[in-house]
Amino acid sequence: MKICYKIIVFLLAMTALTSCQKWLDVKPQNEQVSDLYWSNKEEVEAVLGSAYVKLQESLQTMLVWGEARGNTLALGGFVNVDLLRLKSFSLVPTNEFVKWGNFYQVINYANMVLKYAPSVVEKDPSFNQAAMQSFLSEAYFLRALSYFYLVRSFGEAPLILEPYMNDAQAHELPKSTKQQIFEQIIFDLTTALSNSKEVWPTVWETKGRSTKWAIHALLADAYLWVGEYDKAIISCNAILESGKYGLLQGTVNNKNNWFNIFAQRNSNEGIFEIQFDQTKGQTNDLVAIFGTSYNWVVSPYMVSVFDQSSEDIRGAGATYQTTDWKLWKYLGAEGNTSIPRPFSDQNWIIYRMADVYLMKAEALIMKGETYFPQALELVRAIRMRAGVTQPLDAENTEVGMLHALLQERAKEFVGEGKNWFDLLRVAQRDEYRYKDYFIEQVVLGVSGASTPVIRSQLMNVHAHYLPIHADELRNNKLLVQNPYYENLN
Repeated sequence: MKICYKIIVFLLAMTALTSCQKWLDVKPQNEQVSDLYWSNKEEVEAVLGSAYVKLQESLQTMLVWGEARGNTLALGGFVNVDLLRLKSFSLVPTNEFVKWGNFYQVINYANMVLKYAPSVVEKDPSFNQAAMQSFLSEAYFLRALSYFYLVRSFGEAPLILEPYMNDAQAHELPKSTKQQIFEQIIFDLTTALSNSKEVWPTVWETKGRSTKWAIHALLADAYLWVGEYDKAIISCNAILESGKYGLLQGTVNNKNNWFNIFAQRNSNEGIFEIQFDQTKGQTNDLVAIFGTSYNWVVSPYMVSVFDQSSEDIRGAGATYQTTDWKLWKYLGAEGNTSIPRPFSDQNWIIYRMADVYLMKAEALIMKGETYFPQALELVRAIRMRAGVTQPLDAENTEVGMLHALLQERAKEFVGEGKNWFDLLRVAQRDEYRYKDYFIEQVVLGVSGASTPVIRSQLMNVHAHYLPIHADELRNNKLLVQNPYYENLN
């Protein structure tokens, strides 16, 4: 797992109400980050900013890992061979979409800040203890977020908590277990809470940098994965009761206002969004991925789910177009029109308020039948915002309630990198109690001819995780391939 830790020149700017100020000015290109680098606040902030830039560069990975193997998207347009193999569960360790380098670079930048930022307080009078602790909080959050993607995608991965300052250092570590990684994620997030900011000076920063509320959202998600449902509810309640966020109104003046979550970015609903801005040269590939040379369209199964309620404002004309099934939520400037976005600079939303409602609902369902009514109220709130008036048909059993919840999450978050993770999270509880349900849901998103083969493959729980890329195995002799793929080239 050899990673080049050279910081690339970049300049990120953030816009205040009427002025533009410099946020980050990073070290000259090709200059190694050494012990001599850490002399002032700006240098600490520059390394922290590099981590956020690596998150920008990880957008497609977040989409593919969290969505491609689920049931909401289907391949369309330009079909990349490696994407086809991933979607059809015929992965090999050389697949380009199983590379984890960007996330380990985020982790390394965070580790640098955690190790060296405290020493800068003595060197730079303008860098006080409070500012330093705030930066450490961001670093803990970014490290936790990166490991959260890794553990859900690979199951096991090396747990690196010290920075590597140059390429000459040994970088060989064995994999840590899922339990160890989740324990570290939760430790990092609970540590980050104590010095987190509630708001930053601008909306751009408040939505795009770590805050107390972003930390709570990620904590709630992590707690759902490890079965700590009361703690998940506590973190959800912290956000719900903060007064900082709310569900965006669904329809305003007969227009689809839900669509503005994506078209206008940084809405009142957004909790943590990876920021892009064409005016600052920050663009992404979402228009290409879903529009011009597109890889993905909405799946026929997902269209059938939306067809169950014609009044749902999230369906045709909003999430997708009925002419070509492309994801209009990332392509359009307005809902239910044909007006395209002028630029590909949509934010990538990691957490928004609807997620908090539905995470809390899931935790309540898992606490038992007594809590089903409370969970249903939260799910109904999301449906009502979407204009759905028909009664929620949910069987009064745990699996029935979870199915209703997962269908609502599927409709709300199509293309937001959540569907596969949602299905896997529910499946693996209590020693894979819901494996059969998981398999049936996954095969709804694949073509009929391959269904029997994929169903058979998914019976092996190791197939639910990605293979470690062949390059990583060559560079780290202590790594062992994930069991399902150990005999594949």
